[in-house]
Amino acid sequence: MSRKTVQAIKCVQNNTMFFVAVLNSSILKEMCFVSRKKEEPLKGFQRLLNKKRAKDIANYLDSANGVIPAGLILSAQTNTNVRYEEKTGKLSFEVAKDSLLVIDGQHRLFGLLESKNDYEIPVSIFVDLNTRDEVKLFIDINTTQKGVPTALILDIKGQAGTETKIEERQRYLFDKLNKESVLAGYLLPNESKSGKISRTVFNASTQAVFEGGPLADFGDDVIYKTMCNYYEAVDTLFRQTGNLSARLNKTILFKAVMAIFNDVCEKCLIKYKNVKVESFMDYLYPIQQLNFEEYTGTNNATLNRIILDLRNLLKEKVEIEEDMF
Repeated sequence: MSRKTVQAIKCVQNNTMFFVAVLNSSILKEMCFVSRKKEEPLKGFQRLLNKKRAKDIANYLDSANGVIPAGLILSAQTNTNVRYEEKTGKLSFEVAKDSLLVIDGQHRLFGLLESKNDYEIPVSIFVDLNTRDEVKLFIDINTTQKGVPTALILDIKGQAGTETKIEERQRYLFDKLNKESVLAGYLLPNESKSGKISRTVFNASTQAVFEGGPLADFGDDVIYKTMCNYYEAVDTLFRQTGNLSARLNKTILFKAVMAIFNDVCEKCLIKYKNVKVESFMDYLYPIQQLNFEEYTGTNNATLNRIILDLRNLLKEKVEIEEDMF
């Protein structure tokens, strides 16, 4: 083992001490370890590593010249033999295997380790924590110290110039629909709220419109007008049922009707040669038969059940005659 000395700042919060320093990823590779619940059922507490996410972080650093200013939170084990000099602000420790337990930031850490280069990263090193303290700190970080909502990240990506082409088109559609459609006032750009459609849900639900289907090669105004008509038709049919559970601004129903959008649009173009509100209404009329109160919950099982029921109701009957063989 070798001993490493770095400049550090001692910090004390509510009688708990930790040190803030900067360490090279090569040192972290030698010292850090993760206590995972699946691997250590009795004492582990970390979630499983998402290897794709770690590789994405590595690519972000190596290929996109990215930076990771957020620090790792580590707990020094007894074999680190941490010493701190108040006068000089020097923190020294033994570079030993499995000596720094990762409390928070495992994906950032493994992203650093997957990268081709060595990087400096800020760390907060806690000392003298027992297992109970480490688990409590992990819980506190992952419950009370919440991250930035995905909807907000999507909302500000335009300002950072990091939107994909599809996200840019979705922004135009989202903003226009929120001003001039039956969804006006029901679309929230940077947060999530019951009875509203967040930008996160909207983007995920409209992705397929831009990636494939009958409108993929058309301009944004054509897509807006078509979807505007579609939403108006669905909203009208929902309201005609008199069922308060049938509302387009209900997230799970919005996801469901968007899941069938490409198919419905294609069928209307073939059957009616247009995508007018009345054509959508005529084709979608059978969905009024759904008992919307039967759909409880917001999980994928409920969503898939609604989608399946919608598709079955809209399925056109096909007859096979003897002379067709």
